[in-house]
Amino acid sequence: MSKSNRSNFKLDTDLLSLRSLIAVVEEGGFSAAAKRVGRTQSAISLQVAKLEDRLGAKLLERTSRSVSVTPAGEIFLSYARRILELSDEAFLAVSAPEEKTLLRVGFAEYLAPRHLPNLLARFRRAHPNCELSLVLGMGVDLFPSMDDGKLDLVFAGPEADNGTLLWEEELAWTGPGKESAAAGFSDPAGADGNGDQPLDLVLMHPPCSYRKIAFDSLTRAGKPWKMSIEANSVQAVQSAIRAGLGISVLPRSAVAEDLAFLSGDTLPDLPNTAVMSYERPDQSHPYAQRFIDFLLASVEGG
Repeated sequence: MSKSNRSNFKLDTDLLSLRSLIAVVEEGGFSAAAKRVGRTQSAISLQVAKLEDRLGAKLLERTSRSVSVTPAGEIFLSYARRILELSDEAFLAVSAPEEKTLLRVGFAEYLAPRHLPNLLARFRRAHPNCELSLVLGMGVDLFPSMDDGKLDLVFAGPEADNGTLLWEEELAWTGPGKESAAAGFSDPAGADGNGDQPLDLVLMHPPCSYRKIAFDSLTRAGKPWKMSIEANSVQAVQSAIRAGLGISVLPRSAVAEDLAFLSGDTLPDLPNTAVMSYERPDQSHPYAQRFIDFLLASVEGG
């Protein structure tokens, strides 16, 4: 690749090119990336090609059927995501309201992503005038607090009316990770398909919607099951799974890194779950939509 007409800057590119590259990788191809970014497929391809030329490195391996990331591409992607995060933070910080105010957020614990603490820290850096109050709990318990004026914004599933759909997320069967297996725990679910022993389930107390989904899915599949542990929090569910006491159903983003995603012919498919935002209809908080946008950007950025 020719370097004769490059600028003196070490990286001379625009943010849209970085977003396009990330979209190609996350969507698995140029066509899907074009729909996500809102540009033509040829424009996306040209942006990536120009970016590779500026860097003097090949970022993607392309075939007629697939796109894969090169070793150089993996390194560059981590920096690209950080650049976009800082860019979004800079914009929000400059355009944020100047008055100090408190934003009270309720998050359904079973939907809280693993990176939520980092997201909150980044939001605070971008909005130094916004004090954050976070409440985690069951979705059905958060709505009365919002109705009583104790919460400004709630993120939960489709348990209530007047919510705004943010994204859909895959539900997954979750079991002990490799460390639990190494410690001598056997598969409590019999997920290897040997025998017709009932599955041991670890689920939250009703009215948890994932509890009903697990029961209905297994019943339709004709798979016997029995309750092993009823827990009052996602952390308690995960602890019981680590101890080899059973398997559970959780949103993919809420599965801890040391747990395993289970699959196999003996475990039925699960539907997606919806992540919704809810605001008080009688009040518009100056930071509510900003927090929603920040959360969406974080999820899209992986």
